[in-house]
Amino acid sequence: MSIKYALRTLGLACLTAAALSAQAPAGANEANLKALVDAARKDLKAEKQSMIDQAMKLDAGDKSKFWGIYTGFQKELDAIWDTRIANIKKYADSYQSMTDPVADQLASSALNNETQLTALKKKYHAQFKAALGSKIAARWLQAETTLGNVMMLQLLSQVPLLE
Repeated sequence: MSIKYALRTLGLACLTAAALSAQAPAGANEANLKALVDAARKDLKAEKQSMIDQAMKLDAGDKSKFWGIYTGFQKELDAIWDTRIANIKKYADSYQSMTDPVADQLASSALNNETQLTALKKKYHAQFKAALGSKIAARWLQAETTLGNVMMLQLLSQVPLLE
């Protein structure tokens, strides 16, 4: 599955959450949405890991060090994406009847999310640099940021602007 397809699936799953709530009990909707999101995330992670591996071009010794660190990064990154997905779901649920307080809360959460992402990248850049050197750490940051931006662009292209 391509990143584009997985992100489109993820975006559509979040955006249809509001429509699903009118058709079935809340527990069933949450389970369906979670299953869609989990499947899309699993595909995204596999595709992203392959792309990161190709971009890094590491020898076997450095790969072991790199993936040991990257696993910790990805685990913390998942929490940031959980917040992003929750925000998109809340946006979809509130889109037709958006209030100023909800819009403020979503904007504040999105800005905090970006701050957390930057702090996470700084933390792991330092770890990659200490273990593998400055060039490899910079290459990771470049590849991770590029893929993250592409993923966000693809996901948010499925979300209509607030009116």
